[in-house]
Amino acid sequence: MTVAENKAISWIQKHVLLLFVIFGTIAGLAMRWSAVAFESGDFYVFLEPWWNEFKTYGFQGLAREIGNYNLPYQILIALMINLPIEPIYAYKGLSVIFDFLLSGGAALIVMSLAKNNVKLKGAISYFLTFCCITVVFNSGFWSQCDSIYTSFIIFAVYFLIKEKHIPSFVCMGLAFGFKLQAVFILPAFFIYYIMTKKYSILHFLIIPAVDFIMCIPAFLMGRPIWDMIGIYLKQTNNVQHLQENCPNFYALLCDGVNESYYAMLKTFTIVLTFLILGMGYYIIIHKNVNLNNYENFIMVAIWTIFTCIMFLTSMHERYTYVMDVLTIILAAFTFRRIWLPLMCISVSMLSYCHYLFYYDALNTKVVALIYLLTYLYYTFVMFRDLIKNKTDSPVNNNLILKRS
Repeated sequence: MTVAENKAISWIQKHVLLLFVIFGTIAGLAMRWSAVAFESGDFYVFLEPWWNEFKTYGFQGLAREIGNYNLPYQILIALMINLPIEPIYAYKGLSVIFDFLLSGGAALIVMSLAKNNVKLKGAISYFLTFCCITVVFNSGFWSQCDSIYTSFIIFAVYFLIKEKHIPSFVCMGLAFGFKLQAVFILPAFFIYYIMTKKYSILHFLIIPAVDFIMCIPAFLMGRPIWDMIGIYLKQTNNVQHLQENCPNFYALLCDGVNESYYAMLKTFTIVLTFLILGMGYYIIIHKNVNLNNYENFIMVAIWTIFTCIMFLTSMHERYTYVMDVLTIILAAFTFRRIWLPLMCISVSMLSYCHYLFYYDALNTKVVALIYLLTYLYYTFVMFRDLIKNKTDSPVNNNLILKRS
């Protein structure tokens, strides 16, 4: 072996984690680039027409009702139309930027919570998130923007772990400003508030305040302030289906068609969801579960989102995005829960293929049954571990703060 070879190998051995991250980044970008010209139904029906309207009216288009995404995303579209690129590349490029932020945030959480092999587990979590098949498909194929609000949620969890509560709620406000489904994790923040008493209930007011601030450019263009919330109210009434391509509990009962009693059933399902969450939170309070152990908190956050997805109506397949990323984070620093992201992301991928490629590897009811059984088993395992303290020993918060 020559001297040059010896030096090269030594350098590789010394920087193997960096090379692993670089390899993961290149692999993830290559997967996205392979679909750069793919145009989904959402792009044809929604995203491209919105782009063309903003091309016509410019920034003044913010005063008009263009699309049904909230105002911060419309502001981004109004800014992107000035880029010298095709809309398909602009939409996908924006989402890929947030794919990087999302993956970096996942790595930061894992590195904060891991008790050993911190850098290795951080690199693995970055790789698994950036190359996660549904993350790749969401931005690279679908041109969708779920990585935007999810990245802010992940950083909200990260700042919560660091006990930086104002930045945490600012991030939650940013997430809510881009997507209504950010509210699925809010009950977990509320039970954390109850169990730890580390911040005030007034912190939750930061969320709408941040949303309002982000919408100011649209208000200045003449958009009614009411639209900040009105858009979300319209979204909840746009779909009159019990089940909307998400293989949740209702996929076992119907095929996603319009239901005669939808309005009544919608109210029932909301009450049912709150009832299930309430029972779970009662157990957490009654058994005095330690949510200062952030592994416990992440498990509760996953269960909270899972419950909302499983029992609320009109759930789309993309609403599982946040939960899927959190399951990767949970598995990355414990490894023993690797079965959870494997099951959840596999189900999500089957739903993605149904929408994007009109391909069904399994019957929807079979997938829904698998998903329901996964939810029930995870619920059992989570509460068993929380109550019997069979999770890893509580994370040393002082160590986390010193390490930061």
